[in-house]
Amino acid sequence: MVVVGALFVTFGSNTGYAKDALLSAKKDYITCWKQPCVMVAGSEWSEKNPNGVGIAVAMGTQPGVTDDQIKTVLTRDFAAHGMRNIKFFFEQNDAPALGITFHVRGGTKGIFTIDDVREQIPAIAKRAANTNPVFQ
Repeated sequence: MVVVGALFVTFGSNTGYAKDALLSAKKDYITCWKQPCVMVAGSEWSEKNPNGVGIAVAMGTQPGVTDDQIKTVLTRDFAAHGMRNIKFFFEQNDAPALGITFHVRGGTKGIFTIDDVREQIPAIAKRAANTNPVFQ
């Protein structure tokens, strides 16, 4: 028995390539002499950008997700809550797990694991977006 057939594949104009593309975190890695490096950098950046969020990521030796995935997901989550003024700071850590901290107006919130970081975003975005002069 011989079966002959054809496979037709079409690509619609509404295919979301950019939506599925990962953002690159390669240029967000930093090195410095102050420890913990990314936390200091995130805090300093947030002092200069009071209505933004500095995101410090210490990549572990066994993180379970890539740096590009972290940057992409957190960027999208913050954008969904109206916060686009964010800056990432990455460093390679020697601990197995990764840690993420958020910095708003020089303050620090966290260290969060990959499992619980996303649930913090609504409150952090709201805090950073607060334009009340008392909080500036």
